[in-house]
Amino acid sequence: MRSINILRSLFVIAVAAVINSSCTEKIELKLNDSEPKIVIEGNISDEPGPYYMGVTKSRLYSDSNTLVVVPSALVIISDDAGNADTLLETAFAGLYQTNFIQGTIGRTYKLSVTAEGTTYVSICKMQPPVDIDSIVLSTETQFNGDLDNEADIEVRDPLGVENYYRVVSYTNEKRSTGFSVHRDRLWDGKLRSFNVPDDDYEVGDTLRVDLWSLDEHVYTYFDQFDQNQNNFGAPAAPANPDAVFTPAALGYFSAHSVKSKTVIIP
Repeated sequence: MRSINILRSLFVIAVAAVINSSCTEKIELKLNDSEPKIVIEGNISDEPGPYYMGVTKSRLYSDSNTLVVVPSALVIISDDAGNADTLLETAFAGLYQTNFIQGTIGRTYKLSVTAEGTTYVSICKMQPPVDIDSIVLSTETQFNGDLDNEADIEVRDPLGVENYYRVVSYTNEKRSTGFSVHRDRLWDGKLRSFNVPDDDYEVGDTLRVDLWSLDEHVYTYFDQFDQNQNNFGAPAAPANPDAVFTPAALGYFSAHSVKSKTVIIP
């Protein structure tokens, strides 16, 4: 089930990548002129593995909705403690799984992906986790009289440390979409509330919220990607997200720590 969810996520990013690659300076309507690009997406965390890395390609605007996978890539994750793990391709072509490497807080990780004759590299340090103090549930009445259930988490940011966060929610195991990210530049050391994304829940639902502690360059990628998606169609679209791979490739590699909290909706 986890593999299927990752492939669905990769599909969304591959589609979005086509849009973003056409919006570097301004919106281009001739999307079918954009050449397909490699898309790499992967995470390693302090939670137990295995971890998965996906290698796909962005699609031409005129292509079908079929996910374009990149099989038989050489995918290696290594750390600054001397560990190196060559990932195995799963039964899902283009989806690669670790064998033994375990994410450890404070270590720096390198993802190397060799595909179609080019090697792409991304380096990321796993930051210390930050606890979720509480999940706060509320209900708002809309103009039409309908009730809208909402959730927020309260987080006490560590003082004197630059922190970058991503909030991910699961309602009955259904994962939230998009990139809900935050930085503590204006509220260092303070208690802060973050809205829980996709908080469409009912009485009896199980709501789990994960708080990822991100490396700065991964936060920047998520933030810029989200801005591009939200501004698509505006008079002036922002540029593509800063690449996290060398040479440049679409997608991201995140080494992050995770703290979770779960509630049953009363």
